[in-house]
Amino acid sequence: MTNNLFKIIGKYAILLVVFYGLEVLLGLSYKYFLTQTESYNVNTIVMSATTILTYVLNIITAIIINIDRKKFEIEGKYSVLLAIFYRPIGIVLFLIYLIYKNLKEKPAYNPL
Repeated sequence: MTNNLFKIIGKYAILLVVFYGLEVLLGLSYKYFLTQTESYNVNTIVMSATTILTYVLNIITAIIINIDRKKFEIEGKYSVLLAIFYRPIGIVLFLIYLIYKNLKEKPAYNPL
């Protein structure tokens, strides 16, 4: 694999860590906020906010995957769709498409 592939894998690894960190921080603040309030409406809004944040981060990831997909000319539209619903699977599928394209362009060394 080329150095470029390692950079892209690192990029998506950092993206996953940052986005999961945001979700964990929101989850912790969500638990703290729910213990401080007694209102049903506020609890519903806070619970909805965590779900909405997850989908917004998934959509941001899908947009980033789509930009890279077009840049590297990969037919990986399913990875974009999967990233909307479950971020890690979409990223892994995109990276598999990318590695496959790279291996197809540069076959392994054949001494014969």
